[in-house]
Amino acid sequence: MLIKRLVLALISIGVGVVGSFLIVTFVLRTIVSHYGGMYFFFTVMFIALAVGIWLDKYMGTEILPE
Repeated sequence: MLIKRLVLALISIGVGVVGSFLIVTFVLRTIVSHYGGMYFFFTVMFIALAVGIWLDKYMGTEILPE
């Protein structure tokens, strides 16, 4: 179970970083340093949490109670 939870965390953080970078670069048409480090961090965290909640249901890690 611990391995599944670690995999879930790695996948969700990875998707958060890549997704945030793509949004900042292609949608907002700016670079991360102009966007701001703190804003980028919170964007990554939001996307990672959203993906993590979705993956929790389908991977069956039971991090969130039903």
